[in-house]
Amino acid sequence: MSARGGRHRSRRLDDALAFRIHRTNRLLRTHLMRLLDEHGGGMTAEQYFVLARLGEREPRRQVDLTEPVLGDPPNVSRLVDALARRGLVERRPDPTDGRSHELHLTAPGRELVDSLHPQVVAAREAVFAGFDAAELDALAAALDRLDENLAGLLDPEA
Repeated sequence: MSARGGRHRSRRLDDALAFRIHRTNRLLRTHLMRLLDEHGGGMTAEQYFVLARLGEREPRRQVDLTEPVLGDPPNVSRLVDALARRGLVERRPDPTDGRSHELHLTAPGRELVDSLHPQVVAAREAVFAGFDAAELDALAAALDRLDENLAGLLDPEA
């Protein structure tokens, strides 16, 4: 089977890389949800992604969390609302833009991010067991390229 023509023209669903990526995504999501049910108090994957982004760097403006994984501004707002109700994040007025808010982790939010990190690392190590660093780098590069291709198809002016 040629690298380009065979997979794309095959009638076998398992030859379609887009299907396989979709299936892998579902498995990864299920794996993450189980981890979050056990160690994260049942938060959703998207809520965890907001906390993780804030754990990387805070404060962040809410609008800066809008991306394909987290969704459009109304979805991000709902995610932040849910985390604020749980006492994990708080909104503070942006000192440079009165129309915006900065998001900050609360002390319990920081504790949760810090306590989840070793669990997430262990889960990543289990998921990618048997891959060496070069394979992981190649996979990351391929996913970056795929993201770029899809972004171009979804937004032709990009």
